[in-house]
Parts: sequence; C-alpha cells; structure tokens
Amino acid sequence: MKLLAFLAILLFPIFGTAQVEDSLQLEQYFAEAERRIAAYDFDGALQQLSTCYIRRPGHIPYLLRIGYCHTQLGRYPDAKLFYGEVLKLDSLHTTALSALGSIYERERNYRKAQSYFTQLTQIDSTNSYYYKKSANIALHQGDAIHSLQQFIKAHSLNPADTEVITRLSTIYLAMDELGFAAEMIEKGLQLDARNIPLLQAKARLHHKQKAHELVAATIESIMVQGDTSEYYQMMLGVAYLHIDSLELSLAHLQAIVDREEDTEHTHHYLGLVHRKLGNMEQSQAHFEQAIDKGISPKIGTYFNDLGNLAEQQGDLRTAIDHYRSAISYGAPVETHFFLARASDQYFKDKSIALRHYQDYLGTGHKEFQAYTEQRIGQLKEIIHFQQ
Repeated sequence: MKLLAFLAILLFPIFGTAQVEDSLQLEQYFAEAERRIAAYDFDGALQQLSTCYIRRPGHIPYLLRIGYCHTQLGRYPDAKLFYGEVLKLDSLHTTALSALGSIYERERNYRKAQSYFTQLTQIDSTNSYYYKKSANIALHQGDAIHSLQQFIKAHSLNPADTEVITRLSTIYLAMDELGFAAEMIEKGLQLDARNIPLLQAKARLHHKQKAHELVAATIESIMVQGDTSEYYQMMLGVAYLHIDSLELSLAHLQAIVDREEDTEHTHHYLGLVHRKLGNMEQSQAHFEQAIDKGISPKIGTYFNDLGNLAEQQGDLRTAIDHYRSAISYGAPVETHFFLARASDQYFKDKSIALRHYQDYLGTGHKEFQAYTEQRIGQLKEIIHFQQ
C-alpha cells in the first residue's frame, strides 16, 4: 500500500500536467473556431470544433457553437441534433431553446417554433425578445389577438425597440385605430427620425387621413434616403395627383413604368394624370394598357401555362406577373385561383391575396371553392394585422 501511495504521488504531476496541456490545446482550438466564425468561415470553424467535441462531447459551449455553424450553413437537421444534445444536458437552456425556435420558424413550422418561444417566455418573463419572436410567429399562424398581446408585452418591456413599435403601428393602422397608430409612430420617430419603416407607416397614416400633402412630404423624405419601392412611389404619384401637382405625379408614375414595375394601376393613374393635363391620346393609351386587351384567343392560356411553370420552379414573382397577364387576356377561370395562391405565398399584404380569392369565387368555378372559402375566412381574420 505504501508503494502504491508513493507511485501515485510520483505520477500525479505527470497526469496533471497532461490534463492542463490538453485543456490549453482545446482552448486554442476553440479560440481558432471563434476566429473563423467571426470571419464567416463556418466549415473551417466546424473542423476546429469537431476536435473539441471528440475530446469533450458533453461540453455545452462546444455543442452550441457547432449548432450555430450548422444553422449558418443551412444544415438545419444537424443544427437541431446538436441543440437537442444541449437540452438533454440542460432542458431549460435558453440559448438552445431560442435557436431551435428560430430554426423551426425558418422552416415555417410555426406551431413548433411557437412552442419554444412560449416556453422561453415562461422561463424568463422579462425578456422582450422572446415576446417579440412569439408575436411575429403568431402573425404567421394567423393568431392576430395573440400577436397583438405579445407585441404589447414586448413594448412594455423594451419601449425603445423600433421594430416592435413599427409592428404595433402597422397593426393599429390596419385596425383603423388611427389615434393609437399616430401615437406609436410618433414614439418611434422620436427614437429614430429617419427610420424608413416608420416613415412608411406615417405615410400610410396620412393616406388614411386623406392628408395628401403630408403623404407627399413624408414619402419624399423616404426617397431622399434611397427607397424607391413601387408601392410608395405609386402612393406619392397618387398624392400629387390629388393635390393637382400633375407634373410631379406624372414624373413619379412614369418612373415606375420606366423601371418595368408598372401594373394596371400605374397606367390607370397615368391615364387620369394625362386626362387632367389634356393629353387625351396619351390618356386613352394608358387606359387601354390598364385594360390590356389580348390579340389572340389563346394568349391567356399561354400566360397561364407560363405562370404554372414559374410557380413550379419557385419563382412566385414571375408566376404572379404571368397570371395577371393571363387574366387580362381572358385566361381559364382557374387562373384566378392560381394567382390568389401565388399572391398568398408571396405578398406580406394579405389583402392582395384576399382580393384574388374573392375574384375566383366570383367566377363560379367549383374545383377549388372549398379551400378558397376556408382561406378567405382565415385571411379576413389576419388581414388587419399585416402589411
């Protein structure tokens, strides 16, 4: 026994030194992984982290960073596997729960995503981020009331979050609660006077109030920052039309056409502007473009087929353009449904899809009627809570 004790005393410094050296080496691997993560070299980081993981498979910091790298590389099954390992070691680990919730949100598995963020709000009821994520997911789920409640809670915990303020402003605008909307917009702009989403909400507020001069001034301040989106430039052109600034209206509407972002509405308003200017031939030409009559009895079917193909390839923007063209050329009635479905997936503003679904019902076509009626009911519930 004395001999064994003596040997243990002799060997302890050797084993202790080896453990220290191993620990230092792992720290170096982990530091290098962090450096590569900072440089967006996630594959390189995983090479370093794999060495760390092999030597210490139950070390939570390694598991979290491996999960993070896989997430950034779009390898969600692998990411979920490693975050799941963290939860086996610590079932209430908030970083792992949040990461998994975000992955399921990206995968559009909103029910699963919501379950994680609901759990997080129960773990930490003072974290505004969890409520904001829960609110955004609730919007995707069509749960308008829960979304509003969660955004209000997030705002109460973090009044300086301009993203939450913008969301609440948008919701109140959709509800026609203009007083609440104005209050939120003012709060947000006091925090960030150049915030484009808040200025856009302000423009929509003035549009609802029919304060066309204020609409124009607000959107001009947005465009100075470089935003020339078709929706708001259209709103600007229409505002100038209302206040009889016809040359400015013409310039903005024509700019949309020049960028090939024009719709039938663009040409309709251009027709009105030219009519006010006395340019009757140009007015007629734009009205005719708005109507967009076809030159072949089959052209509608051709555009419908192109739309089907684009939708199958995942190019919803192109599919929508083709379906619109198809309808304008007298396409088969089911094209209205295809346009509604593509718009439902593509546009955040669900009023667009709702309008197209209603158009489809109006055709009397039966094949997609049951689904359309159900979806219209869902959209009517959420339409006031999305842009």
